[in-house]
Amino acid sequence: MNKKFSLLSLVIIALLCGCQKQNNNQTMKEYEQYGDEMTDFLPNPGEVKLLFRHSLEETVGDDGEDYFYNYCPSIKIENNEMNAFYCTNKDWGNVTDYIGYRNGKIVDGTLKFKKEEIVIGPTEDTWDQRHTCDPTVIKGEFKYENETYEYLMAYLGCIPSDCTLNETGIAVSHSYNGPWVKCNGYKTGTTESINPIVPYSDFDCATNSWGTGQPSLMSIDKKGRVLLLTTVGCKSGSFMDVREYDFSDINNYQLIRQSKVFTDGIEGTKRVNNADYCYDAENKKFFMAKGRSPFGGDGQTPNFIADTVDVYFVDASSYDNPFDIFFDNGRTKGWERIGSITKALSGYPRNHNTGLVTDAYGHMYRTDRIGVAFTSSQYGSVSAITYLKTYRIFITTFLLN
Repeated sequence: MNKKFSLLSLVIIALLCGCQKQNNNQTMKEYEQYGDEMTDFLPNPGEVKLLFRHSLEETVGDDGEDYFYNYCPSIKIENNEMNAFYCTNKDWGNVTDYIGYRNGKIVDGTLKFKKEEIVIGPTEDTWDQRHTCDPTVIKGEFKYENETYEYLMAYLGCIPSDCTLNETGIAVSHSYNGPWVKCNGYKTGTTESINPIVPYSDFDCATNSWGTGQPSLMSIDKKGRVLLLTTVGCKSGSFMDVREYDFSDINNYQLIRQSKVFTDGIEGTKRVNNADYCYDAENKKFFMAKGRSPFGGDGQTPNFIADTVDVYFVDASSYDNPFDIFFDNGRTKGWERIGSITKALSGYPRNHNTGLVTDAYGHMYRTDRIGVAFTSSQYGSVSAITYLKTYRIFITTFLLN
């Protein structure tokens, strides 16, 4: 009996191992090398790598792009996987913004990605019925309509087609690839809608104003307390609004405090917009990547996006709560530039719409270096698709002292 049992056990184990190996092989086949060869989630300092092409067939270059665009990345590293969110169009040549997602792993020593998944799109007859773009995602604990979710996304939505009256909303999910639930419900016991969480009506916005959007999220307590930063373009000026929220219970969310992002130390035009942020908890520093303004100084089209991305940090170690620096009008520390992404580095005349590579909470992925994902693109004509189709996401690394 023992011999028969042992033999049968070996056969079962062999079959199970064979099935497991086949499943693993099948899983690995889902991942393809969409971008330049990378053996880690970050390239070597000073290198610029194409993170991914839109399709395996396209050739990224002056004339080879397909009529799809990828830009405005939000990159999270968790469980040794890269989770990339970005703005894209779903249909060939159609300029309607959706939020795309790709999962990446190191497979056979090379960073490879799954096919794109569309995780959020416009919803008819709502605040985001025309475009959904500019995603930013963090992990935490967020209850919405009596269900607790692990991930929170903030993103831009709008109704007009002329890039005006943008607004910022939020969504929740149990996983990176969704399904994502838009928080289009109401605050408990009221008729006050949750979305858009940062409406253009919060500011002095005329009918032709840009509005609010291009958000960036950082977790404060790795639960429900977050910092939400959004670009504002209204009659009151162009700046970044910063708000601390408690989203532990989104139907009863609390806006704790609000301010403008400070510009101390910024070189050139004293303006901060379309920026992404992350927090270095070990050293109590904040990092920021932003497009340098004014834009389009070479007279070429498009002239409303940046030529250069600048990367800064600010030391907040003097605060008991480092997040206080964003709300302290008497601060003594300002932003200090680490480095820049220019045409000389990327090879492209336009470098813009950036996203720092962080952990799941919007904190530093590595404390010795900062990874910067950004969009590079070519010139184009007045027709939007001629330059939009060249938007692709690249990545570089800056060493930190």
